[in-house]
Amino acid sequence: MGNTGTPSADSYRAAILAEAPRVLGLMDREPFSPTQGCCDRVYWAWKFTDFPGARFQEALCVLGFLYAEQFEGNTYHHNPRLLEWIGSGLRYWSSIQYSDGSFDEAYPYERSLAATAFTTFYAGEALNFLGDALPEDVRTQARATMHRAATWLCRNDETHGFLSNHLAAAAAALFHAYRETGAAEFAARSRYFIGRILSHQSDEGWYDEYGSADPGYQTHGSFYLARYWQLTQDRSLADSLDRATQFLARFVHADGSLGGEYASRNTQTYYPAAFEMFAGYSGAAAWIAGFMRPHVCSGSAADLRGVDSYNYFPFLNNTVFAYLACVENATRPLADAQEPGGEETLTWYPQAGVARIRRRRYDAYIGTAKGGVIKIFDRIGKRLAYSDCGYIGRLDNGRVVTSQYLDHQREVAVSDGLIELTGRFSVISRPVMKPLRFIGFRLFMLSAGRLPALARWLKGYLVKVLIYRKRGLAVDFRRSITFTDDAVVLRDTIAGADGRRIAHLERGALFTTIHMGTSRYFINNELTLQGPHPDGVLTGPQILAGIAVEHAVTLDKVT
Repeated sequence: MGNTGTPSADSYRAAILAEAPRVLGLMDREPFSPTQGCCDRVYWAWKFTDFPGARFQEALCVLGFLYAEQFEGNTYHHNPRLLEWIGSGLRYWSSIQYSDGSFDEAYPYERSLAATAFTTFYAGEALNFLGDALPEDVRTQARATMHRAATWLCRNDETHGFLSNHLAAAAAALFHAYRETGAAEFAARSRYFIGRILSHQSDEGWYDEYGSADPGYQTHGSFYLARYWQLTQDRSLADSLDRATQFLARFVHADGSLGGEYASRNTQTYYPAAFEMFAGYSGAAAWIAGFMRPHVCSGSAADLRGVDSYNYFPFLNNTVFAYLACVENATRPLADAQEPGGEETLTWYPQAGVARIRRRRYDAYIGTAKGGVIKIFDRIGKRLAYSDCGYIGRLDNGRVVTSQYLDHQREVAVSDGLIELTGRFSVISRPVMKPLRFIGFRLFMLSAGRLPALARWLKGYLVKVLIYRKRGLAVDFRRSITFTDDAVVLRDTIAGADGRRIAHLERGALFTTIHMGTSRYFINNELTLQGPHPDGVLTGPQILAGIAVEHAVTLDKVT
């Protein structure tokens, strides 16, 4: 690829080049090191962990791109040392694979579908970038590793929950394995995973993430689907992506953020590649790509600069494909960029349990399935004007209690002027690792947990405890939200016999209540956030007797 000066691609190109030294610094580049090629620096350099996380080898994709592609400022192009380091990274990836073809992500003997799928996909992309430049012995070894991984993916599935982004990565990884090996069963299995995703796609357009919609994760999963579409030109997948993009576009906020606590997994990440790649086919994708492009490196959404090491390489590799798509888009016609539902005063997706109320002055996003979580964005000032994530507090025994949790069985009534919902408070758990607990966990994984069936059982148990488990409390909650042209009024009533057990309760502007490592990355609107503080702390006697709380948000006062 030649030198490009396309303005839309420049920010992506600059971001990739800025991160290149960090990527190489994370890799063990010493030729006589036992961990040569390992990209998990905490493991090989700091020695703070007891196993290498396979997913750090996803660095090989961006390194392959830097070696192969010639563009302005790329001093890594066709550098022989870089090619050697990539080869060592591929060999190390092969060395940490289990004999059954799987890899670990979070702990030893995990045999993770995510780690197997994502690393195989990105290794396949690295091979695609490098072509004949890669020494034949390295390619042969990497191809054999991909074959074993793909064979494992043919025999295993995600069992602890339905995660569309994991299955999409598995489908794309299998198709790469098919291209490298010619094994027809890999192509068939890739179509199986695509079929599962499409069969679970909601009529409302969204892809399933732990039982509901999550815009942040959807931007990630959509990339693997868009890449699969690029490779196969599957028309049914293109139609599915267009429906998903139509849904997603309605939850892109005026300030360049998206998603958050009103959705299933609370994420606010924006992965841009799918929308740049799909902009020639879908007007909604073209609109998202164009609207979000100035925000990619601004911190408006959770981005490459704000994520931790576990999302760093997926983000950086995504930036690579966004760049490549922008370069290609400069030479081809694009779809007409149109904001879906731009004139809708009410957008409600009852299956997802999310709604958007639009007025000239503001957009309000409400999690009807999350207890009435609400975020209000000033459309004129392009800022987050107000955030209310519900109630959170402590019982007299120290346990955390909240109104914010995913529950599709709530009673909900929605119109463009009024939203009403009911529910009960729930006791939640927020466990963290402690030394004795960690020792017990490791002992289990190093003994009985080495058996694949027990490893699957453990993952299912951890997901149940960290994500799904809820303990109801006899405290009822009712919220009504009234919308006028320039104001939103919230009215809450809280009452119940278990009120006596509540030591204190307050409304929180920003908080989450389930385990989700990809949520709560910092974004810029937290710095100027105005949240629900005027009520102060509610006490048990007030709740036992029943209390009503009212709060009005007027746009003139917060803009």
